[in-house]
Amino acid sequence: MQQPREPELNFTQVKKEVNLVDLVLTLGYQHNRAKSGPDINKGKFHVFDYQGNPSLDQVIIYKAPSGDYLYFNRANDQDKGSVIDFLKHRIEHPRIAGIQATPGKNIWASIIENARRFLNLPAPSRANSPALKAAIPAVERGDQFIPDFLQKTTQLQDTRYLNSRGLTTETLTNGCFAGVILNHVHEGRTKDGQPYKFVNTAFPQLYNDKVVGLEIKAKGFKGQAANSQNSAALWLSNSGSKTRTLIISESAIDSLSHYQLRQPAYTMYASTSGNLTDNKVAEVRRLIDNRNLKTVKLAFDNDLQGHLFDTQLITGLSHASAPMRIERNLPGTLTVGIYSDQPQYFAQLREATRSYNEQVSNGYYQAGGAQATANTVLATELITAAVDAPNSYKFHVPKRLEALAFFNQALAQHYPMKVRLEMEKSRAHDWNDQLKESLRGQAVAAGQALEKFPISDLSKKDSAETIMKRGIRR
Repeated sequence: MQQPREPELNFTQVKKEVNLVDLVLTLGYQHNRAKSGPDINKGKFHVFDYQGNPSLDQVIIYKAPSGDYLYFNRANDQDKGSVIDFLKHRIEHPRIAGIQATPGKNIWASIIENARRFLNLPAPSRANSPALKAAIPAVERGDQFIPDFLQKTTQLQDTRYLNSRGLTTETLTNGCFAGVILNHVHEGRTKDGQPYKFVNTAFPQLYNDKVVGLEIKAKGFKGQAANSQNSAALWLSNSGSKTRTLIISESAIDSLSHYQLRQPAYTMYASTSGNLTDNKVAEVRRLIDNRNLKTVKLAFDNDLQGHLFDTQLITGLSHASAPMRIERNLPGTLTVGIYSDQPQYFAQLREATRSYNEQVSNGYYQAGGAQATANTVLATELITAAVDAPNSYKFHVPKRLEALAFFNQALAQHYPMKVRLEMEKSRAHDWNDQLKESLRGQAVAAGQALEKFPISDLSKKDSAETIMKRGIRR
């Protein structure tokens, strides 16, 4: 006698019949009560650690206004959504027992098979948690999960570290930076049981207008708070309705230093926290669109890495009519690909690079003669260009400060960009170094000995200008 066929299962039925809370508990996730709001009855976001260990896997479950249980993963902003997404991501990225791909079937069929296996478990083997599910209220508009690291922050009060970097109270209390610089309190006990407490300086990192990370700095220390997701995040200053310019630096302290030195109007700042990823470039593009910005000034460090960041952001902000990308990043050479059906752009840039190459060659010829020029310059110092295919061009740029600085400027000048781009390089290595050099120069001009006026001794209540006017107390 033929066995009756098992009823077909579709995604709509999976979402209806497989409760996400029951599924994760059945798979071995444990509810982390300590991290799930003030208590089980109040928290809207509930944390579940696989086998009690968040380093193995962790999901945060909440109830949507529709009543559906959804989740997200702080370690991966692509890992979020419904029970279908939960199963799909763990089939594609195996890391827990109980979810695996079905041999011979595609990802969608595998999702159905894993859901069916859960539904077919005998009742004693399947978790059922009505009390926990009832204790998770639906989120409302404006609700946001509060990361653990934000619970350890306070408004900026202790400014000693920032003052030691030459930043004044006038700068730190400016409305441009209100609420975007925090103190982070770290408490614990030493090995012998003695309590300790550190008050550090913290810069919230935002992605899609939400705080997802925290950069922490103190004397001799810099790092990220635990569970920060900073791969796509930026630190941002405040902006206003008249803001039309964005200045991007590598650190928030460089942004603050630039403001103290230049004090530009109708401007906001962003920092990349020391690195620049493709996701951060995409976030800059989103910021430009959302804030209707017209000008972007690149204020990265005045070193090789800073100039490479310039190239990365320029290519990322190219106009849709002439898209660009960094195609190879070798130890000595950077290759930039440009695609455009307007050959005049390529001709203009190529002519500019020829002029640059001629100047470099002449300089080598004067210094070392024709033989030195032939043996040294052509291989390592000149910018070369070629037509790779119809409407496709390649530029090979030596990784030299002068070559990159010239090429970046020419690229922004001769090709259409999403916004107006300007280079804003400091005279020193970075903007904070330039600020400290400026303060030392003011001290010398006022007749004060440098050893009696180190930057770290700036009073957190007084600006450098005030000190210059009244002199040091003796």
